[in-house]
Amino acid sequence: MNNITSVIGDFLKSLKSKRVITGILTIVFMAAYNYFNLAEVGVSEDTVNNLVITVAALIVGDTIRPVNPEKGDSNEG
Repeated sequence: MNNITSVIGDFLKSLKSKRVITGILTIVFMAAYNYFNLAEVGVSEDTVNNLVITVAALIVGDTIRPVNPEKGDSNEG
């Protein structure tokens, strides 16, 4: 039981991560594009796809090496 509560606690902590929030906001933007039919107001599907790809690349790149190197030296050994 302690293991389950530990996993749930870790999951809830990870939801506060900037990467997770950015990923969720990206998914929300994709859903909003379809729901509000933003193509009618001039937002193309390519624009949404490019935004999603850029955000995904930033998340992966920041995981490999932080965008702000002065933030911490955790990647250097």
